[in-house]
Amino acid sequence: MESAHAIFHATLYKLSEQNFVSCSSLQGNLGCNGGMYSYAWNYAKSHPVESEANYPYTSGSTGKTGSCLYDSTKALGGISSHSSCGTTTLAIKTCVASQPQSVSIEADTTYFQSYTSGVLTNATACGTNLDHAVVIVGYGTNSSGVDYYKVRNSWGTSWGESGYVNIGQAAYPGICGINEDVMWPTVTA
Repeated sequence: MESAHAIFHATLYKLSEQNFVSCSSLQGNLGCNGGMYSYAWNYAKSHPVESEANYPYTSGSTGKTGSCLYDSTKALGGISSHSSCGTTTLAIKTCVASQPQSVSIEADTTYFQSYTSGVLTNATACGTNLDHAVVIVGYGTNSSGVDYYKVRNSWGTSWGESGYVNIGQAAYPGICGINEDVMWPTVTA
């Protein structure tokens, strides 16, 4: 949502993760026990999200979902809809060319978690049991001719390549299952 708002409104908002964690249970999310970006976006259709400054993230340090403290007068960013991209490499690259794409991947493997550089290309070592949301922000080809997606992770800049990972492009379901659930939000005017 932040990237979509930056593209559409030319303003980069830091939106509140806690707003989603604590408030989107009616849409199907489970707070600290997990959720889906599509469920969060369903929430954002009727509840524009507050800023991180107004509704800071606390679940990461407390381990608790927390009560919903939503204040609509402080809302910044909503969306009107969300859409799925196709599952082919061409479809995904076409979608990424218009805006970053939210994707689910399998991230519970040592292969993924120990990434430091290069391109992940081993589909078997990475798996396809989706358990983590990330964002494809670009794509390219490395000096060895390997096509990859440039992916932003949420584990901080000390992980991977300053918080990013290059995941090889492959036919469905893709490396780490990256082709399985590619979506983007459409922001409100």
